Amino acid sequence: MRLKKITLENFRCYQHLEIDLHANITVLVANNGEGKTAILDAIRIALWPFVSQFDLAKPAYADPANTIMIDDVSIVKSVQQTSNTFGALDKMARQLPASICATSNDSTWQRYRDSETKRSQTKDDAGTKVLKTYAKGVQKAIRNLSEPAQTLPVFGYYGTGRLWREKRLTDGKKGTTETTNQQIRTVAYRDCLDPASSFKQFEEWFTAAYFDVRDYQTNQLLETGIMHIEVPEALIMPIKVVQEAVNQVLAPVGWHSLQYGGEKYDKSLVLKHPKYGVMKISQLSDGIKNMLAMIADIAYRCILLNTHLQENAAKTSPGVVLIDEVDMHLHPQWQQTVIAALRQAFPEIQFIVTTHSPQVLSTVPSESIRIIQHELNSDTNQIISTANLPLKQSRGVASADVMAELQLVDPIPDVEEAHWLTQYKQLITQGEHESDQGEALKEKIIKHFGESHQEWLECGRLIRLQVMKAKLPKRNQ
Repeated sequence: MRLKKITLENFRCYQHLEIDLHANITVLVANNGEGKTAILDAIRIALWPFVSQFDLAKPAYADPANTIMIDDVSIVKSVQQTSNTFGALDKMARQLPASICATSNDSTWQRYRDSETKRSQTKDDAGTKVLKTYAKGVQKAIRNLSEPAQTLPVFGYYGTGRLWREKRLTDGKKGTTETTNQQIRTVAYRDCLDPASSFKQFEEWFTAAYFDVRDYQTNQLLETGIMHIEVPEALIMPIKVVQEAVNQVLAPVGWHSLQYGGEKYDKSLVLKHPKYGVMKISQLSDGIKNMLAMIADIAYRCILLNTHLQENAAKTSPGVVLIDEVDMHLHPQWQQTVIAALRQAFPEIQFIVTTHSPQVLSTVPSESIRIIQHELNSDTNQIISTANLPLKQSRGVASADVMAELQLVDPIPDVEEAHWLTQYKQLITQGEHESDQGEALKEKIIKHFGESHQEWLECGRLIRLQVMKAKLPKRNQ
């Protein structure tokens, strides 16, 4: 499954918005509070009818966030108040119906809410009902293990609350039913669209995979007495798939080889580093924990859903993954590689992400970027929202230029020290840098930046250029 378009009507801050989605990677850009997360939440709601038809995906309680809630309905000012008195608020009105329409390669479906009463619910159109019927048919088909395995799409939503949640594993036994569930492929849909879900599910699965290998080796040793035990590929393969994906994305920071640490490391998962050795995940930075948690979770869902793809499960599983603030907690150098690493680790998954980072945007082609903008039509009092492609190419452009051209942000901060430089450079071009004002600015600049700083060296180059210009013969008038 790949999404081609999302259309929102009266959903949160959007009275109307259409977004054409790139087949591989769509990066949403907007100022704070202008609706990037709302778009991801809308896509989650659009995908839920498919996911919800798999029995093991259903939570113990109905999560209202999988539907269009009353608070999701757009509210607009109906009458403009003229009083400035505290408490004299604008009159507001909800705009109904609120709807989310999704278009994939071969179908279109819509979910909507047309009432603000508490008992009202999200409704599904005929296209959504067809999608649900199809998903139910898929679930029925994959239960027939005598038929060739069908590749299932992977879904994931990773919100800004995502982070490795430290949990000490215990030897407590699960119930028989839950243990069996962990061996059924569609359990990988459990919590897949919950942006705040914990890492517990993956951690337990990965640890169990290590125990399976250990138990096999122990049993073979007892039966044969042979010290070197060759582990069957079927046992080791799931671990390898996750490790390969993690290694791909964590390569810029040097951590690799995710493993279960056993008693020596307090029954925690660990990573290796050529410089720092072996460390528990809980000891690492938020950036590394955050990225590890996300990548390992995607890979785990790939291998569990599509075990028949074996070592290629992460590389060939299709699907849709949503990531809010993909640059969160990452050093700028890592931000410049994260999109490419995601695409290399999961090349068949469609990623829809948000970011504020010019470092991320400088690595993404302009055709994958959507700039969210809002304008108020003063005549109709309607907010016009658009998702536009950048006018200029972004991939390979310096981050400062991306800030200026795409994000419309001056890369030079509005601080006093920057003003000194601007004023001093103006005096240089006017030939007045040796004036009292120029000398005073020079003293402050050197004291703040230092004589070896790039900014002061640039001032020196400008002075030399002006001296050279002054020596050139003047043209006859």
